[in-house]
Amino acid sequence: MDNPPPTRHERRRLRTRKLLIETTLQLILEKGYGDITIQDITDQADLGRGTFYLHFKDKEDLVWTAFRDLFEELEQAAHKQYDRRLPQVEYYGLLNIFRHAEKNCDLYRVMFGGQGSAILTARMQDFLAKAFLYDIRNAPASPDINFNLPEEFEAQLLTGVISRLLFWWLETANDYTPEQMAAMTYKALYRKKPPNTSMEQTPCEA
Repeated sequence: MDNPPPTRHERRRLRTRKLLIETTLQLILEKGYGDITIQDITDQADLGRGTFYLHFKDKEDLVWTAFRDLFEELEQAAHKQYDRRLPQVEYYGLLNIFRHAEKNCDLYRVMFGGQGSAILTARMQDFLAKAFLYDIRNAPASPDINFNLPEEFEAQLLTGVISRLLFWWLETANDYTPEQMAAMTYKALYRKKPPNTSMEQTPCEA
């Protein structure tokens, strides 16, 4: 059964929420996470402080909620779309992460870059590790792949690799596309050629 369309109030609430998120990310990129206040955010968005607290507890809650919601959508889409065999599913997981980072550059720069928060970055890494662990445990391994490693170790390894690569890719001038980043990461981790994918994409511009 289809969900009913949002009401006028719900649409207005979603627009306000989106404005708060976009304003906060832009201010963090300009000034740094530690140097902005709730007042800075509401002044820039031309909203009252009370309106902010109707949506979020604090600026950490705002940024984390934005990242968590987007990444959960990414995970759900990936699980529906691609083959569940390892490491095939991991390749498409990598591809989706890099495409997602390209589409949401500002959010990823806040989460991974030098202008963000160490606490948020740690929360993000824990979140990624749990997502990788879920995929490792729930996707049957390909018959020609035998990691023979603890699942928790694999999840932490993938988290470290992806976190560092995203930081480097988003903060350093380069021409690598999401497809190229996913393919190189896949080959480095699995020593196998990735599945055929289109390389005709625009790189994430810093």
